[in-house]
Amino acid sequence: MDWFVAAMVGAAGGACMEAVDIIKAIKWHRQMPWNVQSDTVDPPQPRADVRPAEEHLPAPGWRAYCVAGVLRLLVGGALTGVVAATYPQSTNPLVAFLVGLGALSAVQQATTLVPLMVKNAGMAALSGANGQQPGQGQPNGALPGPQTGSPSAGNPQPDTGVAAQQDRAGQGGAV
Repeated sequence: MDWFVAAMVGAAGGACMEAVDIIKAIKWHRQMPWNVQSDTVDPPQPRADVRPAEEHLPAPGWRAYCVAGVLRLLVGGALTGVVAATYPQSTNPLVAFLVGLGALSAVQQATTLVPLMVKNAGMAALSGANGQQPGQGQPNGALPGPQTGSPSAGNPQPDTGVAAQQDRAGQGGAV
């Protein structure tokens, strides 16, 4: 399957997910979701995470929902196209549709991992900031400190010739 065709099928999956969200909102509020006022979603209660007068915001309007729908189509199509371009032999219409369905959730989950990856990369960069590369100055790029099984720690290294230490029956022991 061509990546462009897969992207279109993935966009169709994103459109189905958007339709499901709109259907759920219509059933819940009994009106089109872009006409729902923010104070009708939940009864207005003072909360610490709500800015002043936020509970009285106007309805977002149909343009905001159209923009959100188009963005969901783009996310579904883009992710499906990338998957299809990466794995062209294993992408079929069902896989493309399912990737499009879950594309928005996958991107949301991946973006929660970005701060962790940046933090780990920063820590790795800081560990090498003292002027030497990690492992530089150590024998064979080993970590600092005594190494288990190394001759410098007082432990002899075992002979790697295991076959020389086994008898013909494979029971172990010297031949």
